[in-house]
Amino acid sequence: MSVESLKELDDFFRSMRQAFNSRDLKTFRSHFWTDKRFQNLDASGRRDRGWGAFEEVLDQEFRYLDTVKLELKDLDMQVFEDQFATVVGVWKLAQVDPEGRNHEQNGLCTFSLCRMSDDWKIVAQHYSLMSAENATAE
Repeated sequence: MSVESLKELDDFFRSMRQAFNSRDLKTFRSHFWTDKRFQNLDASGRRDRGWGAFEEVLDQEFRYLDTVKLELKDLDMQVFEDQFATVVGVWKLAQVDPEGRNHEQNGLCTFSLCRMSDDWKIVAQHYSLMSAENATAE
């Protein structure tokens, strides 16, 4: 595991968050493997199989919501042979709907990444909600 790979991944996740928060779907998409084998498991239990299914949901959310803000914290990165990585951390999502209602969720997240050519790509991701016990300890 090289220091360079860890720096690349840190920059990668910063860029991913910025793209999400600015609702820039094209740039956000560039962080992912857009193959039909991509898997997204979200905190509500929804499973999107294939990038297209996940992108459809994101596009609808980005169009509907007034604001979105994703935070990723305490990322624990494990890099293998500078080609594959797993990242586990804490996420928080704040959204404001068109009626001005604020919705917040937080929990744990896991990302599986693979180096493709010179770029890292997320090949699978999973978000789970924080349990009530752990949320009060935060």
